[in-house]
Formats: sequence, C-alpha cells, structure tokens
Amino acid sequence: MTVSPFASIRFAGDLPAWLVAILALLAVTGVVVLYARESRSIRSPYQYLLPALRGTAVALVVFILAGPVWHRRQVIGTLGRVVFAVDTSRSMSLTDSQSETTADNRLQRATASLLGNATEPGWLEQIQKTHAIDVIAFSDTDPVSIWSSDDQTELPTALDWAADGPATNLSRPLQSILSTINLDAAAGDSSAGDSAASDAAAPSSDGSIDSVRRAAIVLMTDGRDTETAMRLERSPPSVANQLASGGTTVNTLGFGSVDEPPDVGIVEVIRPETVAAEGKLAGQVIVKQFGRQGEPVLVRIESDGETVWQKSISVSNTGQQAVPFEIDVGQIVQSLRSRLPRGINRTNEVLRLVATVESGGPDYSADNNLSHFRVAASTRNRRLLIVDGSSRWETRYLKNLFVRDPAWQADVVLFGPGTSSPKLQRGSAPGQFPATAEEMAQYDAVLLGEIDASQFTTGDRGLLSRFVAGGGGLVIIDGRFGKLRALAATEFGELMPVRYRGTGTTPMPSRLQATPAGLEQPALGLIDQTDQLDSFWRSLPAPKWSANVELSEGGESWGETVSDSGIRTPWLATRMYGAGRVFYFASDQTWRWRYKVADRFHARFWNQLVVAAMEPPFSASDQYVSIGTDKVEYRGGESVAVRARLRDVRGNPVADATVDALVMRDGNKIATVPLSVDNPNRGTYAGQVPPLPGGEYSVRIRASGFDESALLASTPIWVTEDHHAEMQRMSLDEDALRQIASAGEGTYIHESDAERMLELLKPLSSGTVIETDTVLWQSYLWFWLIIALLTIEWWCRKRAGLV
Repeated sequence: MTVSPFASIRFAGDLPAWLVAILALLAVTGVVVLYARESRSIRSPYQYLLPALRGTAVALVVFILAGPVWHRRQVIGTLGRVVFAVDTSRSMSLTDSQSETTADNRLQRATASLLGNATEPGWLEQIQKTHAIDVIAFSDTDPVSIWSSDDQTELPTALDWAADGPATNLSRPLQSILSTINLDAAAGDSSAGDSAASDAAAPSSDGSIDSVRRAAIVLMTDGRDTETAMRLERSPPSVANQLASGGTTVNTLGFGSVDEPPDVGIVEVIRPETVAAEGKLAGQVIVKQFGRQGEPVLVRIESDGETVWQKSISVSNTGQQAVPFEIDVGQIVQSLRSRLPRGINRTNEVLRLVATVESGGPDYSADNNLSHFRVAASTRNRRLLIVDGSSRWETRYLKNLFVRDPAWQADVVLFGPGTSSPKLQRGSAPGQFPATAEEMAQYDAVLLGEIDASQFTTGDRGLLSRFVAGGGGLVIIDGRFGKLRALAATEFGELMPVRYRGTGTTPMPSRLQATPAGLEQPALGLIDQTDQLDSFWRSLPAPKWSANVELSEGGESWGETVSDSGIRTPWLATRMYGAGRVFYFASDQTWRWRYKVADRFHARFWNQLVVAAMEPPFSASDQYVSIGTDKVEYRGGESVAVRARLRDVRGNPVADATVDALVMRDGNKIATVPLSVDNPNRGTYAGQVPPLPGGEYSVRIRASGFDESALLASTPIWVTEDHHAEMQRMSLDEDALRQIASAGEGTYIHESDAERMLELLKPLSSGTVIETDTVLWQSYLWFWLIIALLTIEWWCRKRAGLV
C-alpha cells in the first residue's frame, strides 16, 4: 500500500486572505511604532524581541478574520488517471433537435455529464476521491487545460468554455497527452514526465507494471474531424494505438444524432484569386443538402448588396452539388474605381462578394447559408514578350491567344526561316528584342522558343538572366530543331530547370501525366473536379515527340511524358532563378489540345501558367511607394507576404531606406513588420507578416526619409476562418469514434448510454484520497500559541525592567 500525504493551508473566512494580510501588516506596523518609545532605552536583544513577539501575536489575532484551515490530503494506494478531452468546436453547438423550444447543445450535455445537476452528482464528483482527473478542451489547436485535480483546487461548479472553435482536429488532444507521457517510464523511471506520466507508469506493490489498466482518456466529441487530413498530421487511430501500447486506453463518447438533419448550405466557393477587370469571373458554388431531395434551391452571388448572379437549381442527390457561375466583372470594377481617392492608382480592385443559398423547406442551420469571398480584379494590362526563331504552330496559337486577349499586352518578335526578318532585331520598336534593361523591365514575362545561339548574343543572354533574377517570368518552349541544346551549353543553361542527355528525342510518348507536385499547383487546374484532375491529364493528347532531358539541380517536374515501355521524362519542369521563375516545356504541341474543344483547355492552361511565372504585381501605388501582397484573402494560420517599391521625387528607386509594413485594423496599428531590401536596382523590399486573427486589415508603408502623410498607398487583406467545414456534416460520426476506440484498446459509447463510461473508469484505480480539514482559528493550538507569545513577551519585559 502506498500512502502519499499532501497538506496545505486554505482560508475559509468572510474576508479575502490578501485583505486580511494587509490589515495584519498595518497592525504589526502600529505595534512597532508604539513600542518604539520604550524599546529605545533597553538593551539588545529585548529592543527587537519585544516588538516582534507582540506583533506576531497581533498578526495571529487578525488572521482569525481569514479563517485559516489546515487541509490534509492523503492518497492511499495508486490512483487511476482519467483525462476528459472535450470537443469545443462549432459543431458541438448543435442541439440535435428541430424543435423551436430551447434545448441543450452537445457541449452543454457533455458539461452536464462532468458536473452533474441539482439532483445527480457529476462524474468529476463521483470519482474525485479515487482518481486523478484532468479536463481539457480542444478544437483545431493545442488543447487547453480547464481543470486538474493535481492543482489541489475545489471541484468546479462551471467550466470556462464555449463551442466556438473554427474546426476539429481529433489528433491534437491525443498527441498532446502522448507528448506528456514518457513511455519509457514503464521500465522503472517514474520521475520522468508530468504527474499523468508518473501515475500511468508507476510500478505496483508486487513490482509489476499495472499502467495498462490505470490510465485512460475519454474523448467527448461528435467525431467530425475537419483538420487532421488538411494539416497532414498523424491519424487519430494511429496516435490512439501508440497511447494504448504505453498503457493509456482511449475511450470515445459520441454526442449527437447519427442521422443527418434536413439542411441546405454552402460548403465552399471555388474561384480564381485574380481576374481581368474586363473579363469574366468563373467558378463554382459547392452546395450541400440533406433531406431535401427534389426541392428547388436558389443560389445567389451579391456585390455591395446587389445581386450580380443567381440560379435556381433542383437538388437531385443527397450530399454535394457543384453549381457553376460566370460573372461579368467590368461594371463592378468601374463602380469601385469611381470611389478611389485622388493620388492613388490601383492595379487591382478587390471584389467583395457574398454567395448565399435559399430554400423554402426546413433548414436545420442558417450559419452555413452564406459565404463571403474576395477576388482581385486586375486593372493593369500584363505585358508579355513572345520571342521565337521560327514561326511554328505552337507560337502562332500563343500569339493569337495573347494578342487578342484584352487582359494582355503582347509583343511578338519572330525571326529566322519563314519570317520577314532573317535576323534578330534589337531596339524599342515593335517586333524588336529589348536592347536595354529598362526596356526589358517593362515586361512581366517572356515566352522564349527555339533561338539560334549564334543570334542570341552574350548581351542578350545576360539581359534575360538579369530580368528573371529581378522577378521576371520566363517560359522556354523546346523544338525539334535542337537549337536550345546549343544555347543551353552557354551560361544560359544556368537558367534552365533541365539539362540535356544523350542525343535526339525520347521514345514516342503515349501519354502525359501530371506529377503529384504538379497536381497541387493552380496552374495545372484545368477542370474544377480536383479528384478527377489526374485522370484528366492522362486523357489529354500526348505530344508526338519530347526532348531527351533530365532535371537539373533545383529543378522540379510538374508534368511528365510516359512511353509505352514506361520511360518517363520531364515534360514541364520549373525552378526559381533569383526572384523569378522559369518554366521549361520539352515539346511544342499543346496546340493539339484544341482539337474539338477550341480554347477551352489550351487558353486556360497558358493564362494560368504565365501568371504563375510572373512576379505578383503591386496592388496600389502613389507618387513614392507601390505596395502589394501575394493574395487578398488568407486562411487562418497563413502568413502574409508584403512587397513594396520606393521611389524618390524624380521616380528613381530608393534602396537604402529603413522600411516597415504597418498592419492596420479599424484605423489602429496592430503590427509593425520590418521589410528587407529585395532588389536594390528596383528599390523593392519584402517581408512576412505573421499569421493574423480573422478579420479585415489594411497594410501601408512607413519609410525613413519620407513623411508618413506622403505615403498614401495601402492594400486591403482579409483573414478568414473556414466555418463551413464544421457545418458540412452535422451528424455523429460513429465509425470514426469506433476506429479510435478500437485502436486505443478502449470502448465507444453513445451519450444515451453515458453512465456505462463511468463504470469503465472506476476499475482503473486501486487507491483512494482521504481529505481532512482542521479549523486552525478555532483550535486550542491557535489560542495557546497567542497566549504563549504574550506570556513570553511579559517575561521578557520583566527581564528588561519594563514591568
């Protein structure tokens, strides 16, 4: 038998202990002052001893007001440890009742199980004498400790939590508990880890380890995990299995109904982050419905309270349905630009849109009926330079695509066989290759075809390399003439993400295939069904040939060609070069994708790819500063990339200033982030703003040598928390909870049979806690201590000659 005594002093008086301590200090000070006259003339030690004795006695008398109590806690045997991990995500705010009368939600029902009610004691009260208990709350972040019996605090009458977590991560509480338990402690070292670890691995009286039956976790949740897979963390069953192997069983207690309630809502809005100001915004509203099959639903998108698109659909199946939309954004952008203050030029306008869904039937939750989203509409024509040493089919189609698109300003330089210019001309006139860095800097990206190395001089190659290193985009399209192979043998090869091997081409490709890295890139998203994207790329017409290349250092393959014999070679490769990005195509036959579908995929692919190669433009500018962020809308936990460019009164770049990004919210500065020099030649600066809480912000610039009132440009950003994932499915996921309990060698129980859980926990403990209280201020010990102090003082006064 193990006996572990713990003792502490508590205060049960009507006055708080801190107030009584102040009164006692004042009383002792008064005693010292009154004694000062008598103590000056007497010898040591009585000069100090007499005031000390009287002051101590007076302090003990005053402390009676605080009601001191000697609390003694004895642990006999070994206590079992129980951790109640309670889900506080938004889905736990559901009542599982379609009645209009008030009903307890899932979290309130979980709280009632722990704390009880006026007629029945809660679980904490029932096992606090026999178990060590921890109560933690979790949602999508690290769990928060709510109450622990180890803290020697009173049993709580209420728990400080609310069902407001934006998402659920069932791995987090299990991983947190696992990290506090030293599984090696079972070998005999019970000093490692916290009390939970020590109790879980303490040896029994006969020398064996009984941790397997002495520690347990109770996961109290609806089982809807909306974060674990997204964050690529370990699965809950995997963590539960590791806990069980160390002697901690994992039980699950499910809250909610297993039947999905009748509900219509918006899961997400799929759309591009940017769109041309004169173009059309195309995307999809993903609508979910349960129990409403065959009923009409109105899906609408609004801008500033006005409907800009709507469609009535008939819900056909239970689950999710994609509703495509297309919006002409020109009129919206014109309305926004008319509100701009003078002196500020914006290269994009933020479209603030709201997607809503309405239905006439029963709707369990209205919280998921709308979704706010933003899209940046670019008001600046992006400049593109197309250069090729011959007029081949790929170049012709790309020329037609970008020259005819009002969102692009494309300049085309064609020379060599089959063109009107046998040699590459340089200059600023149409059809000429830029001769200076200033002329080259006017472009956002360059599409480069087969160039004869003898015509592309060292100066041309250096000009292009500096352009890319400074943030420009470069797309290289190989050809059958093999001219790029000779060009790659020069210093130009440092730009390329591939290197040539052998001679000639690879075996004839049988299909194209996007790599796992490529499938994650928006540039390769040619259809909206992401689960079908891999098979879609395999179905595209394969090129008739492909250059024999392999990835160079720093290169990454987004697409491959696959031959009948299974030989794979890079088809679309990329790498960063300085601040810019380079893409390489091993063939020149994407124009074949237009067969029977025209520009449906070809145009979308090339627009997305060139945008991916370009440096993001600045969103706002004034006379002295340009500022931009990589996006206008961020998810919670994402950092914000800020870029800025400084100019003096003559328009020359300023590269020696101390620059800060100021993050503003509701007119108040909430963060200051220093920016470092990014490109001195361009006067650009860059930095990262740490993740921000959800809300609307604006970012502006402060720079040394500039008056703050002169730097007017600012850019808005939004940080959103995805609440729709929590409300996508609202029923209890019993299968997930059973898997966790099975892996954790525990038991799954529904809340309707919750009392069974308590019966499972009771055998964990082989000990008990005995607590006793001694009211000190009413005890003879306290009284006789005061009398003794006063008696000693009287005797000392007599010895000192004061009596």
